[in-house]
Amino acid sequence: MDLLRKLCEADGISGHEDSIVSIFRDALEGYADSFNTDAMKNIIAFKSGTLGDSRPKIMLAGHIDEIGFLVNNLDDQGFASVVPVGGWDPANILGHTVRVHTRNSGIMAAVMHRRYELTQKLRDTSPAYDKLYLDFGLPCDDVKEKISRGDWVSMDTDFNELGNCFVAKAFDDRVGAFIIIEAMKRYDNPSIDVYAVGTAQEEVGLRGSTVAAQTINPDIGIAVDITGSGDTPGFPARMKISELGKGVTIKQMDSSVICSTSLVEYIRKLAEKNGIDHQMEILVRGGTDTASMQKFSPGAHSTCLSIPTRYGHSPVAVISRHDVECAIDLLTAFLNDVGPNINL
Repeated sequence: MDLLRKLCEADGISGHEDSIVSIFRDALEGYADSFNTDAMKNIIAFKSGTLGDSRPKIMLAGHIDEIGFLVNNLDDQGFASVVPVGGWDPANILGHTVRVHTRNSGIMAAVMHRRYELTQKLRDTSPAYDKLYLDFGLPCDDVKEKISRGDWVSMDTDFNELGNCFVAKAFDDRVGAFIIIEAMKRYDNPSIDVYAVGTAQEEVGLRGSTVAAQTINPDIGIAVDITGSGDTPGFPARMKISELGKGVTIKQMDSSVICSTSLVEYIRKLAEKNGIDHQMEILVRGGTDTASMQKFSPGAHSTCLSIPTRYGHSPVAVISRHDVECAIDLLTAFLNDVGPNINL
């Protein structure tokens, strides 16, 4: 899991994915025929088939950005206000340390907190973004010398093992990128052309995958991302999405897409045939790069393989090792099974 650790501990909020682009490319060196990075910072690793003239084009999409913040303003006491990049619940990040990536001074540590409120009523409510601030532990003049508006902020969380699970800040969606990399290394099917894409700016509107899908125009699109679980205390049973440790999920729908029903059934039967633990995913809220590949690749069949996740969009997301292994096995099996004669 050294590669997964490296991906998760690296920093790259939407629009600042450069370090992840490098890791993604280095990991697939020798397993792809060519690499291309576009202006959006999508990294596309292409592996050409060698058999036949009508090879289907398969696009794999795992987004490499993570949610974070931008420094907005500095006050006269040396505290910085922030604006979110991607969907945060402010209550999830109070008291956590962050890394501020500055233009001139490298990386600075800070603590995310909220402004003091006088009344008990306000103290008991969840904070709004305009109440959050960064504390650098430095005098105002020192902060203003090092920090400037627009510096980007990432969470400061190490990758750790937790029982049979892992905990980290950026499984969304570095685990998807990891699964795609591992499947690219393992599959051996000369009758398909595969585009493994680390997509940029997914967290702010599926932007990178929209560009990549139009560039590649695949026949089949498979996103790999996380999904919710709902297997924690107090979560309504009727709203449960998946369970950790029960296998990879195969997406049927979310709020952005209704997946290709024939492709979903094809992958489901493949999982059953190969004895791969799996669950069916219906996500009432949220979306993934699946929607971009469906909408911007005319005729593409699309779905998503997802990893059940507790505490997503927080500094301490939790996933199961077994589910990751199942996802790699299923994606590899799909790439080895699909071909020009697939009937969807």
